[in-house]
Amino acid sequence: MRFLTIVLVCVTMLAISCDEKSSAVDNDYTGRELIYDLFQTSDFPISGNVTFRERTSGEVEVNISLEGTEGDIYHPVHLHFGDLDVPDAEIAFLLNDLYGEGGTSSTLVSALSDETTFTFDLIDKFDGSVKVHLGATGEARDVVLAGGNIGINKNIVSTGRKKVAICKSE
Repeated sequence: MRFLTIVLVCVTMLAISCDEKSSAVDNDYTGRELIYDLFQTSDFPISGNVTFRERTSGEVEVNISLEGTEGDIYHPVHLHFGDLDVPDAEIAFLLNDLYGEGGTSSTLVSALSDETTFTFDLIDKFDGSVKVHLGATGEARDVVLAGGNIGINKNIVSTGRKKVAICKSE
């Protein structure tokens, strides 16, 4: 009986501990988020989404999640000004690379490359897109694995593969 009581107390303490950690993480966010699709844009069958989450600090957390990536390779991810079809689109922000094995990337953004403050309230008004590249240099730089329009461009949608303009990634 005493053993059962000790086990019950330990389980209760563990449950309370986990609940406190969950609350702490939830307190980092306001609860507002926007999700946009990322479509296959090359011969590689890769697609997924980008999620923008508002943090209580005022920063925007940008999370990329792709299916179909694999291996020990990092894929550059860019937030661009303009929709996917804009040639040499300027980079608004260099997001953290996406690791092929896990297919995810997470970046905190508070200001863009032109020093414009980037807040959650501006996302729906933003003239932009997101592109995930095969690699950072050489021919791999010009291969966009997945991409999607965001903000005011969100209704410019593609089904299946889409030809996208190569970005200005220097």
